[in-house]
Amino acid sequence: LLQVQMADRAKESGITYVAFTATPKAKTMELFGRRPDPSEPAGEGNLPEPFHVYSMRQAIEEGFILDVLQNYTSYKLAYRLAQDGQAISDEEVERSAALKKLMGWVKLHPHNIAQKVQIVVEHYRQFVWPLLDYKAKAMVVVGSRKEAVRWKIAIDKYISQKGYPLGTLVAFSGEVNDKESGPEPFTERSANLNPGLKGDIREAFKGDSRQILLVANKFQTGFDQPLLCGMYVDRRLAGIQAVQTLSRLNRCHDNKTTTYVVDFANEPSEILEAFQTYYQTAQLSEATDPNLILDLKTKLDAQNHYDEYEIDRVV
Repeated sequence: LLQVQMADRAKESGITYVAFTATPKAKTMELFGRRPDPSEPAGEGNLPEPFHVYSMRQAIEEGFILDVLQNYTSYKLAYRLAQDGQAISDEEVERSAALKKLMGWVKLHPHNIAQKVQIVVEHYRQFVWPLLDYKAKAMVVVGSRKEAVRWKIAIDKYISQKGYPLGTLVAFSGEVNDKESGPEPFTERSANLNPGLKGDIREAFKGDSRQILLVANKFQTGFDQPLLCGMYVDRRLAGIQAVQTLSRLNRCHDNKTTTYVVDFANEPSEILEAFQTYYQTAQLSEATDPNLILDLKTKLDAQNHYDEYEIDRVV
């Protein structure tokens, strides 16, 4: 429909496409940014800058996105708070300081997936699910496709044992071979992983029957689900990947005022540092060196581990 409308207004050659990003990568900055001194090459003190900035801080203050670090808690911190604050009553603990209540879930040390599953499900039921009139959803971010399969089996087992009215989905690409979980390869369409799945996972997750989505290297960028209010992270995140992943929570929705992140794998200081890069503006730490690949090729060639014939044969 949009293409038809645009075709009615102008020829294709006369259309200009404009895109905006909150998390520009180095190559994007170098292609579309502006150097303070255009006459000099990019380098220290003359790195490309955005030609315009609508900062994360301004967007939060003006209510276009939510601050996803508002209730970010590492599991180690939550565990320590629980141990240090066992004698503190609920009334004495501020919600923003310690996720309102220091519950038994933070006393479970995550030795394995089963224990983490219990933490995730119970935290979701206590804090996240009641948001948005019990329509709030959560995402679990794991480190590999095999972990995604094992998490999905474990979380479904726990939910079934407890009799909770919760549904889950898992998203990953390709096939996973995991004999410990089952004799046949697993895919998103496997009946024992995503039973009754029809169509796209994004669409299936919109319904009322699926509350928790597990992902492995998928839907961590570009995924737009305003009902997403909770995230559980069990993989290392750094830099722009940390910002893009946690920012799946920042979409606004009626009566959505808070989000929750429980992180099993990362240091809060590193996550904060990643966000600070984009909070006021986006900036490059150094210019990209286009000669890196050529320098590497020269070093490898000098090792004499291969010759041109072998390269051509492989190609």
